[in-house]
Amino acid sequence: MKQLPLDLQLPEPFGFDDFLIGPNMEAFMALQNLADGQGGEGCVYLWGAHGTGKSHLLRATVQRAMAQGLFAYYWDAARQPLAEAAHGYELLAVDHVDGLGEEEQIVLFGLINAQREAGRVILTAGLQPPARQLLREDLTTRLGWGLVFEIGEPDDEDKAALLRHRARARGCEVDEAVCRWLVLHRSRDLGELTRLLDSLDRAALARGRPLTLPLVREVLRDADEAPQAERSWNGTLSW
Repeated sequence: MKQLPLDLQLPEPFGFDDFLIGPNMEAFMALQNLADGQGGEGCVYLWGAHGTGKSHLLRATVQRAMAQGLFAYYWDAARQPLAEAAHGYELLAVDHVDGLGEEEQIVLFGLINAQREAGRVILTAGLQPPARQLLREDLTTRLGWGLVFEIGEPDDEDKAALLRHRARARGCEVDEAVCRWLVLHRSRDLGELTRLLDSLDRAALARGRPLTLPLVREVLRDADEAPQAERSWNGTLSW
C-alpha cells in the first residue's frame, strides 16, 4: 500500500504577488500602502467566508512591513491565545477574532485602543462583519472603528489560473484542465487545493506518469475507495 501524503513540500506562499485580487482591489491597495508605511487608516478589519484569502492578506501585509523594516507580527488567535505580549508592534495583525475568549476579547480591546493612540497599525479578521460578531459590544464597536472590507471569493477560472501558477512555482507542470477540474470537483479553498496538488504531483512521480486529468481521477478514486482503516489519521490518503 502506497501513501498519498497531504503535507506541503514547500511553504505556502503568502506574499501580495501570490494573492488573487479578484473583487478585493480596494482592500489589497489599502493593506499594501500600510505595509509600505504610506499612512492611511491604521485600523482595518477584514471579513468574509473561509478560504477567501483573509489570512493570506494579513500575512502578506506583515511580510511586506517586515521587509520595509517595521516591527510587525502576525498573531493567529486560533492557534495561540491572544495575550498582552502582542503590545508594542508597529504593525500587528490578529487573525480569527471570532473565537476569542472573554479574556482575549479584553486584550484585543486594549490593543486596538493602544495601537490607535500610538499611531500604529492594527489589522484584524473574522468570518462576520463587526456588528454580527458574537463578541463584547464594546469590542465589535472598536473592530468597526476604521476601514472594514468584505473579502470576496474569486471566480473559478481565476482560481484555476492561480493554482496552475503556484504549481509551476513549485516545479510541477500541470495541465490547465486538471486545475479547472480540481476547483470544480474537489475544493474551493486555494490552500487545500495547493496541498492536494502537491500530493498528486508526488503520486504522479511515484507512478512515473505525467500529471494529467485521467491520472488525477484515478489516484483520487483509489484514495476515496480505500477502507477507512487504511487511511492514516495524520492526513494521508492511501492509494
